[in-house]
Amino acid sequence: RLDRMVQLLITGGLGFLGLQAARRFLWRNAVCTHGKIKPLTQLTLFDEHFPATPLPREIVDDPRVRVKTGDITEDGVAEELAEEDIAVIHLASMVSGDSEANPKRAWKVNVEAQRQLLEALSKRAPGARFLFTSSTATFGPMDADAPAGDSTKQLPQNTYGFHKVVCELMINEYARRGLVDARALRLPVVVVRPGAPNKALTTCWSSVVREPLNGEDVHLPVHADSVLPVASYQVVVRAMERLMLDVDAAQLGLDRTLTVPSLSASPRQLYEAAERLARQHGRPFGALHESIDATAARVVRSMGSSVDGSRAADLGLPQDESADSIVKAYADDYVQGGVEQLSVN
Repeated sequence: RLDRMVQLLITGGLGFLGLQAARRFLWRNAVCTHGKIKPLTQLTLFDEHFPATPLPREIVDDPRVRVKTGDITEDGVAEELAEEDIAVIHLASMVSGDSEANPKRAWKVNVEAQRQLLEALSKRAPGARFLFTSSTATFGPMDADAPAGDSTKQLPQNTYGFHKVVCELMINEYARRGLVDARALRLPVVVVRPGAPNKALTTCWSSVVREPLNGEDVHLPVHADSVLPVASYQVVVRAMERLMLDVDAAQLGLDRTLTVPSLSASPRQLYEAAERLARQHGRPFGALHESIDATAARVVRSMGSSVDGSRAADLGLPQDESADSIVKAYADDYVQGGVEQLSVN
């Protein structure tokens, strides 16, 4: 008989991080179901709607890829997405700014949708590997001298962080009951995102690199010296790959969430790293201005400035070298020569 199709589903799959993850897993050509690594025969990208910009050619042209759109909170959608022999990377969520503005809708998207997905998987694909992306916003304000780690008591001071904590507990519960091989990555601010800013209140950590390297001034809604944990999208995608394919349940134990090893950086530090790169290549470079937004500044102050990712590092998850290496990696992909493809090295 023909082997059954082995599928990877990425929710929020048409967003920037979803497409980067898709590239990586298509290149790796592997998915883990029931503890076994198998060739990836189908990759489903699910999102609310198509992005305004065209999808990358290598994704569109790959016969393994299919795209589905819909509202993940609607009845029956989770059941439709949950198929046999499937692994899931669950990225779909409302970002911090939108969650503050509309907490009821955010609860449905950020919490209820995950519960529905896990329930559907427990029935259709029990034991499926499921990766949820949490956030360092779960920690609340932290002293820079005492980085928040996997054993830190979480006291989120924003709606987005609160929802992510609930989802982390849900991940532990479904794993404890043996229903789903659920695990989570606590992501820092992911930089540098190309294209237009999103509604995340931390989006300016990308803007301070992207706009000035494009010769444009940048206006910060938060103080330039505000410090948050950051990681490049390349490191985050490699961390997803590692946790989905190379870390088994026994290595995680009872606590199924790992904090991604991160650097602590301010917008000013990233801006200065970009300025060094621009000077090195003789590129025009935009100026930095502060235009403080009270809500953005308050929410950013409510997030921890440094994290301890040593447990993840011990399990082989990668870390960026420096602000300069983050900026250079972004420029190699999206600035110098317009390189579009994600490096797979």
